[in-house]
Amino acid sequence: MTNIEQALTLLAAPYTDEHFFARALKALTLVTGCRWAGFGRPSTEEGFGEIIAFFDGEKNLPSFEFELKGSPCEQVYQNEQCHLLFKSNLQKLFPNFDLLKTLGADSYQAEQIVNEKGEMVGHIFVLDPSPQKEDSKSNEFFRLIAQRIGVEYQRLIISQELEQRQKMIALSEQYMSFVDTNYIYRVVSKGYESLFNLTQEQIIGKSVFELHGRNVFENQIKPLLDRCFNGEQIKTQVWVHPPHHKRPIFLDVHHNPYFDANGHITGTIISAHDITELEQAKSRIEYIANHDSLTGLANRRSLFYQFEQLLKAEENAKPKVAIAYLDIDHFKSINDNYGHQVGDLVLIEVAEILTRASLQGDTVARIGGDEFIIIKTFEHEPAPLNEQALLDNLRIQLQHALCTDVAIDGHKIKISASIGLHLVDDTSAELASLINQADNEMFKNKQGVPHRQ
Repeated sequence: MTNIEQALTLLAAPYTDEHFFARALKALTLVTGCRWAGFGRPSTEEGFGEIIAFFDGEKNLPSFEFELKGSPCEQVYQNEQCHLLFKSNLQKLFPNFDLLKTLGADSYQAEQIVNEKGEMVGHIFVLDPSPQKEDSKSNEFFRLIAQRIGVEYQRLIISQELEQRQKMIALSEQYMSFVDTNYIYRVVSKGYESLFNLTQEQIIGKSVFELHGRNVFENQIKPLLDRCFNGEQIKTQVWVHPPHHKRPIFLDVHHNPYFDANGHITGTIISAHDITELEQAKSRIEYIANHDSLTGLANRRSLFYQFEQLLKAEENAKPKVAIAYLDIDHFKSINDNYGHQVGDLVLIEVAEILTRASLQGDTVARIGGDEFIIIKTFEHEPAPLNEQALLDNLRIQLQHALCTDVAIDGHKIKISASIGLHLVDDTSAELASLINQADNEMFKNKQGVPHRQ
């Protein structure tokens, strides 16, 4: 296995794996041949940086903070270029940065990490005792790892925020109340004052119907109360929209029946707390896990899941499904001539074109680089003689949409795409195998694309 193959294997770690950053840095040392690799970010303390992960070629070292001034990392945050290289004489260039002397490093290479808003949140770097050379393959791999770490880092931050929210909710004031079998609030906690914008005295004695409104009461709250009045203990989560709130709130709710001395149910004790922000954070994590960070399209993980669900949902109907594999022609030339930022904008424009050209039930995904996939479901079962006509029409439609000029940053850029199509006959086949067949056809078509001058 070559260094690049081994590096790509390391990068193929599951999103949930806590050791991802360490593996990504090991992959970086394999491709660049450098001794050390690190992942850093600005510290919360002004003028300092923090190395979150550091790999020395054999093992991972503890995180640490350092003063940015006089370090090569400072240049990364001040430089407008995404990629930075100091080929040699590193200690002479940064004589006051003691870490370089301690390590014996002579060269430094780094790549900025940006979030989905284009804001720089950190950087990855390699250090080596020997000089480093400019290498386009190495630069591309730097960029690939930076993008992947950017996604994982954002997921990490959201997960940390989610954990913090959970701690805050555990300490916050809950909504607690006692509702009798006539649906009247008899006891409420102080938390209800913010829920209804009323005092406790104003709430007690009013019905659930009066305070929540007919729609919320009949469709959401009453069914739960009735189950509890029949002796059932209920733990659920529900969206409610109190009249004076601008937006609905998501509640984690416990209903427990209350028995009098004779064993009769006289009401229910309700305990609830607002977990709206928790739910939104979970939704955000779910979105990041299933969408390409640059274009917002479905990613490979989501593509496979949606295809599996499509075949399950339509198992009896056996729908005709086509896979379109698209590769932007001469995309490397666009990056070389206009820069990667313009290249990214071209990919975003292509994603929007494909989304507009697809129907609501289609799945549009970016699976990496300049490669896109569309899963197209035909509404009606075609006759065997019409199957090729369907594919021909789909190819013409996509080529017409993608063969166009786009205006980006004052540049008029001509784009086109090579397209491979495969009509799925065997719905039990692995999606990877079906995609490979569409990919093979796309490659044949790409061979005939003239070189862009």
